[in-house]
Amino acid sequence: MAFTPHFDAAAIPDLTGKVAIVTGANVGIGFETAYFLASRNATVYVAARNEQRALAAIDRLHERLKAEKIDARLLYHHLDLASVESARRSAEDFLAKEDRLDILICNAGVMGARWTPEIPYEPMFLTNHIGHFVFVTTVLPLIEKTALQTHDARIVITTSESMALHKTIDYEAVSQRPADADVPRGIRDWPKSMSAYGRSKLANVWFAKELDVRVRDKGIWVNAAHPGLVGATELGQEFNDFVNPWISKIAQVIVAWLFMSPKDGAATQTYLATSPDVPAHNVHGRYYYARMGWLMGFKGPVDYKLDPAYENEDEWRRLWDWTEDVVQKELAK
Repeated sequence: MAFTPHFDAAAIPDLTGKVAIVTGANVGIGFETAYFLASRNATVYVAARNEQRALAAIDRLHERLKAEKIDARLLYHHLDLASVESARRSAEDFLAKEDRLDILICNAGVMGARWTPEIPYEPMFLTNHIGHFVFVTTVLPLIEKTALQTHDARIVITTSESMALHKTIDYEAVSQRPADADVPRGIRDWPKSMSAYGRSKLANVWFAKELDVRVRDKGIWVNAAHPGLVGATELGQEFNDFVNPWISKIAQVIVAWLFMSPKDGAATQTYLATSPDVPAHNVHGRYYYARMGWLMGFKGPVDYKLDPAYENEDEWRRLWDWTEDVVQKELAK
């Protein structure tokens, strides 16, 4: 029977005893997602690369929750998704300190990142997809163990509607450094950068789809979430590479005013990570997006039917196999 998804922060169930990881939770949508989870008594790991910024974010979250008389448990966990080895080590470190993992939200992402000499793959694809693949697949046995006991573990992969820029993934473009990688960028280079970002976001959806196929019978609910058009985040700060900084600043102010707030942007992935609707209505392997109203106001999560081109299971498996090969090669170095 069809149902209408609805998110109400006050209706998030009590998460006492549950352990959650939110990648990129030191800022923006991830920060607000961590707030939602901690406000309902989950132990929340703020997974981020910069410890100083993550600890500052945890302090802000504690202050906010303390004002609401909530004794939150928020912890820092180091995670650098731009390195296969570091992502694997981060996951192993987590396995050494926790005996359960109920919720994993792969929220972290970069946009507009540049190739650097030490990065062997397109940097947005590496961080947004490959790094998360390594982390998720390494901690997966713990999620499976938790689901065996609770019959309800969640994995949410944050994606974007920019995935629609591609119908397939060009693996050669992802793995070959372009000749102009070191050339200063201008506004004309922005479409190419956005295309690369969209490719990584398509990988997020296909990763979620294939992961769901592999774990759906284990009490693990895997879904992809597009948070909507959110203004006040750091996702596009590399835009300064393409235009004068003052133009970028003006654009950021306008976008922050017009688009949704990070708190609204966190709603869809929080819904998929916590709502009883998910197991009750067998929501898995789906692509949800944030329905928006006047001036981009959040109206609720929507189960979106993707173009049939994206429902090709051969493409899902090809991405999985390609990524496994990349990971094995990187770890063998």
